[in-house]
Amino acid sequence: MTDGTEKCNPKIEENQREDRRAFRKFIVLLLVSMVVGGITGAFSTMAAKEQADIGAGITAGLQKIAPYANLVIAAALAVWMTGMLRGGRAEYRRWDGEEEQLIEKIERKLGIGVIVTNVALIAGFFFFAAGMKSTGIDSGWEEEIPWVKIAATFLGLIAVMVVTVTAQNRIVNFTKEINPEKKGSVYDLKFQKTWIASCDEAEQLQIYRAAFRAYTAMNYAALGMFLVCFIGMLSWNFGLLPLTMVLFVWLTGVIVYGVESLRMTGGR
Repeated sequence: MTDGTEKCNPKIEENQREDRRAFRKFIVLLLVSMVVGGITGAFSTMAAKEQADIGAGITAGLQKIAPYANLVIAAALAVWMTGMLRGGRAEYRRWDGEEEQLIEKIERKLGIGVIVTNVALIAGFFFFAAGMKSTGIDSGWEEEIPWVKIAATFLGLIAVMVVTVTAQNRIVNFTKEINPEKKGSVYDLKFQKTWIASCDEAEQLQIYRAAFRAYTAMNYAALGMFLVCFIGMLSWNFGLLPLTMVLFVWLTGVIVYGVESLRMTGGR
């Protein structure tokens, strides 16, 4: 039931037209997704044995390289970061104080460095888990304990973490040299809060936009992982735990985003 205000409000009619157009597309997308999901699930079930053989081959290969992978990652990251930072400082010394394109080029390199270090850290956690799996810890070490693999796995993770944090600290300090108004230390637990507070409004807006893009990407990634875990539960004996963990991370992101949005709206 509508009142006179709703009847004469052009925005309501515009919203209804927009919803009708979008709803038709949504229904088509939903039906296509259901068909594709059903076909994928059916083929996955029929090809379960072949996929299991492929998975076993990949697992066997990972178990050979995983204990030592982090040592290689740490060494490669240290060499690359050293070269990148030296090149950036050499370019900064040539800056005449006016050529903004040169500063933008340097800052872009530093941004790439942050991405690379974060990827290396996540890869480090993966290879740590895979390395411990390769030691046979889950079977209780029925045979001789592989001390070399265990030591390499732990030392590799420590090396990746040390190199990553050190590299990020050097990147942040270099950025503060270029932009003296920036504040914060990587070793400070409140670094992100301090850093954002030292940014101007335009930079903060860039951060918020990037965060929203990351939130959107997280939603798509979580949906994709849910489908993978669901098919795995039906075809590869994944069980409910992987699916539950994906949904937990997804739920955490959604709740934190919603609560933070309400908090910021109330603080205006």
